Amino acid sequence: MSAALALGLLLLLAGFGGVGYGLYALLHGGRGQSGGIGPLPERGVHVIAGLRMLVVGAVCLVAGGYLLWSYFGG
Repeated sequence: MSAALALGLLLLLAGFGGVGYGLYALLHGGRGQSGGIGPLPERGVHVIAGLRMLVVGAVCLVAGGYLLWSYFGG
Protein backbone atom coordinates (compact mmCIF):
# COMPACT_ATOMS: atom_id res chain seq x y z
CA MET A 1 0.00 0.00 0.00
CA SER A 2 1.46 3.34 -0.99
CA ALA A 3 1.69 6.30 1.34
CA ALA A 4 -0.71 8.39 -0.76
CA LEU A 5 -3.40 5.73 -0.60
CA ALA A 6 -2.99 5.20 3.13
CA LEU A 7 -2.96 8.92 3.91
CA GLY A 8 -5.94 9.53 1.63
CA LEU A 9 -7.99 6.86 3.38
CA LEU A 10 -6.94 8.14 6.80
CA LEU A 11 -7.89 11.70 5.88
CA LEU A 12 -11.26 10.55 4.56
CA LEU A 13 -12.01 8.69 7.79
CA ALA A 14 -10.89 11.66 9.89
CA GLY A 15 -12.98 13.96 7.71
CA PHE A 16 -16.14 11.90 8.13
CA GLY A 17 -15.54 11.76 11.87
CA GLY A 18 -14.91 15.49 12.08
CA VAL A 19 -17.98 16.41 10.05
CA GLY A 20 -20.16 14.02 12.06
CA TYR A 21 -18.89 15.24 15.41
CA GLY A 22 -19.15 18.87 14.31
CA LEU A 23 -22.76 18.42 13.23
CA TYR A 24 -23.56 16.68 16.50
CA ALA A 25 -21.99 19.53 18.50
CA LEU A 26 -23.93 22.10 16.49
CA LEU A 27 -27.27 20.32 16.75
CA HIS A 28 -27.21 18.80 20.24
CA GLY A 29 -24.26 20.09 22.24
CA GLY A 30 -24.76 22.31 25.26
CA ARG A 31 -28.55 22.22 25.37
CA GLY A 32 -29.82 22.30 28.92
CA GLN A 33 -26.33 22.44 30.42
CA SER A 34 -25.10 25.12 32.76
CA GLY A 35 -21.61 26.55 32.76
CA GLY A 36 -19.42 28.03 30.10
CA ILE A 37 -16.11 29.74 29.54
CA GLY A 38 -16.05 33.35 30.70
CA PRO A 39 -18.80 35.32 28.97
CA LEU A 40 -19.68 32.45 26.60
CA PRO A 41 -22.54 30.19 27.67
CA GLU A 42 -22.19 26.41 27.30
CA ARG A 43 -24.22 26.41 24.09
CA GLY A 44 -21.92 29.06 22.59
CA VAL A 45 -18.87 26.96 23.40
CA HIS A 46 -20.43 23.99 21.59
CA VAL A 47 -21.33 26.14 18.57
CA ILE A 48 -17.74 27.37 18.25
CA ALA A 49 -16.36 23.85 18.67
CA GLY A 50 -18.91 22.45 16.21
CA LEU A 51 -18.02 25.01 13.55
CA ARG A 52 -14.32 24.35 14.04
CA MET A 53 -14.77 20.58 13.74
CA LEU A 54 -17.00 21.02 10.70
CA VAL A 55 -14.38 23.15 8.91
CA VAL A 56 -11.48 20.83 9.81
CA GLY A 57 -13.54 17.79 8.79
CA ALA A 58 -14.39 19.36 5.45
CA VAL A 59 -10.72 20.20 4.82
CA CYS A 60 -9.77 16.60 5.65
CA LEU A 61 -12.43 15.29 3.26
CA VAL A 62 -11.20 17.51 0.44
CA ALA A 63 -7.54 16.62 1.06
CA GLY A 64 -8.28 12.91 1.32
CA GLY A 65 -10.42 13.00 -1.80
CA TYR A 66 -7.68 14.81 -3.69
CA LEU A 67 -5.05 12.28 -2.61
CA LEU A 68 -7.23 9.35 -3.64
CA TRP A 69 -8.19 11.02 -6.90
CA SER A 70 -4.54 11.67 -7.75
CA TYR A 71 -3.59 8.12 -6.75
CA PHE A 72 -6.25 6.37 -8.82
CA GLY A 73 -6.55 8.92 -11.62
CA GLY A 74 -2.98 9.69 -12.33
